[in-house]
Amino acid sequence: MMIPRFVTAVAALVLLVVACAGPAAEAPSGSQVVAELADYKITVNVPSVKAGSIKIGVRNLGTMEHSFQVIKTDLAPDKLPTDGASAKAKEDGKVGEIASIPAGKSAAVTLDLAPGKYVFICNVAGHYQLGMHTGFTVDAP
Repeated sequence: MMIPRFVTAVAALVLLVVACAGPAAEAPSGSQVVAELADYKITVNVPSVKAGSIKIGVRNLGTMEHSFQVIKTDLAPDKLPTDGASAKAKEDGKVGEIASIPAGKSAAVTLDLAPGKYVFICNVAGHYQLGMHTGFTVDAP
């Protein structure tokens, strides 16, 4: 019969796709904040933390290399000034970074963050403008 063959073929295709998928990037253990970088998007597991020493685990779930910068600013995440020549956001107020995170890899940075508003960005040329930014708040202890 045609239907059982079709179901078997679909099941085999699903298993093949799952088997070929690479392992998910793991966040470094002990991270208080986990940021996930996808191609042109950054998400975090919490919107805010208390001031002090903060470990940020960063997972690159994308298909290309990304970077991770932490910038203290009162500007909205999508309103940082940019340099047209380099296609990068200006990093005024930068308090920390991970310069390069290959696709499928993870890294971590520990920063002493004061209360205030921050923006997490990827500053690989053009990535900020394509949406790789998110806001983050550090509250008083």
